[in-house]
Amino acid sequence: MAKKKKDAYRLVGRLLIVSFILVVACAVGYFLVDQSITAQLEENQAKAQDVTDSLVLRYNIEKQEEDARLAAESVVEIPGPTQNEGWEIVDLTGYPLQNAVHVSAERKEMITGGMMLLNHWHSVPYDFPEGELVSMVSVDKGVPVEDGTVKLFPNAAYALSQMIAAAKEAGLENYIVREAYRTNETQQGHYDKEAARYANRFSGDALVNKVRQQVNVPGTSEYQSGLSFRIDRWKSGDAEFNEPKFQTTEHSAWLVDNAWKYGFVFRFPVAGYPNVDNVDKSHKTGESKMLGIYRFVGEGHAAAMHLMNLCMEEYIEYLMAHPHIAIYENGVLRYEITWKGMDQNAASVNVEISSRANDYSISMDNVSGVITCMSY
Repeated sequence: MAKKKKDAYRLVGRLLIVSFILVVACAVGYFLVDQSITAQLEENQAKAQDVTDSLVLRYNIEKQEEDARLAAESVVEIPGPTQNEGWEIVDLTGYPLQNAVHVSAERKEMITGGMMLLNHWHSVPYDFPEGELVSMVSVDKGVPVEDGTVKLFPNAAYALSQMIAAAKEAGLENYIVREAYRTNETQQGHYDKEAARYANRFSGDALVNKVRQQVNVPGTSEYQSGLSFRIDRWKSGDAEFNEPKFQTTEHSAWLVDNAWKYGFVFRFPVAGYPNVDNVDKSHKTGESKMLGIYRFVGEGHAAAMHLMNLCMEEYIEYLMAHPHIAIYENGVLRYEITWKGMDQNAASVNVEISSRANDYSISMDNVSGVITCMSY
């Protein structure tokens, strides 16, 4: 009986040992299989990453090639000058501005920029920056003036100083600026004085039309632009020098030929005035009187108006129809001018300029757009 129990214990012991061995074998087998699976997964992931990297590299190369092809196809040849001598205007309408960057301009800058139109149909803006005006005496005491009330915006005043200095170098001295900026009160006084002359013969619209033949309605006078002036020649104690009408003198002839180089235009050309070759522009300007007014518009605009023989009204219409032009001198780009529509009451405007430009000016036209002139 004892022997049977002993044999049973031995059997149980052997079974336990076999079971332990099996458990250990299974554990070792599981560990080895797990290691194999992990290694296989890592290998598969590495292969997948290699394939992904290869596809990404191929995509980037093909994309760069496609971008280069599209860029090459999109390059547009911009028209340039056709001559190497003299001045030339090239119409770039429909072509983008090259090397363009965006800039913002506030109303004050746009009002004083030079191209704000004033005439019978377009009046001074409600927020005209009268405080920006400067006395010519404070800018250049070498420019003779009628009195200390002769004021202009700084850009016009400095350009006038340069022009008078250039005339002096050409041998012409003794210019005098008779009148420049007029306040609205001053213009109203001129208007009321003229109206009083005809009040006993006209009334209503008839009176207004009669007065307008001599004096502009307050707010529509070119003298209220802060950019215009009337000039004459005068020498103290020399009646013979002072006696001829200015437009018949060599001083006037020099201005007619050269004022545009300094950013000025003769504002109201009529038939034969200021010189015998002048074509009448009164149908555009609304002024048939012989007004000896010069107006600062900026060198680029003055050059364009001079080359095309356009008054301000015609020039603005031209830019509306040709909103991108370039001006060349002897085959070299000097000015680039753009026009775009804008709300004339806007507080500011964003426009494009070329980053290659040396300088630029931005002006509201007081009609329907903003004009940018870049100089090179």
